[in-house]
Amino acid sequence: MLSFRTHVIVCVALFAALFGIPIIGNIVQAMATTTLPQGLQLPFIVGYMILFLAFGLSAIPVMVMIVVRNQIKLGNDKVEPIATLVRNQNRIIWAMWILILAGAAVALPAMIQSGFFTPQNP
Repeated sequence: MLSFRTHVIVCVALFAALFGIPIIGNIVQAMATTTLPQGLQLPFIVGYMILFLAFGLSAIPVMVMIVVRNQIKLGNDKVEPIATLVRNQNRIIWAMWILILAGAAVALPAMIQSGFFTPQNP
């Protein structure tokens, strides 16, 4: 597992990309340029969804590590449930990642059927 600082940097960078890409797109569109060509819309939609999923997955280790660090600072790492949490924080992170990815895999067919990945006409 990476360090806490690395996880925070990755999470913040992905969050900035989630907000920065639409802002840049709005600026480009406001400059009276054409919209994204129809052939590039589907890869952009898929890429943006992967970016969103990556941000969600990157936030999990940050949250778990914050909880564990604060419990250690409070001195609760000697209490048995918290000591188990500290020992198994990587397993908790992996279990949460697996659950999120399984949920995304279950949701993907419904997203396709409902037209989520259908490019919009300009």
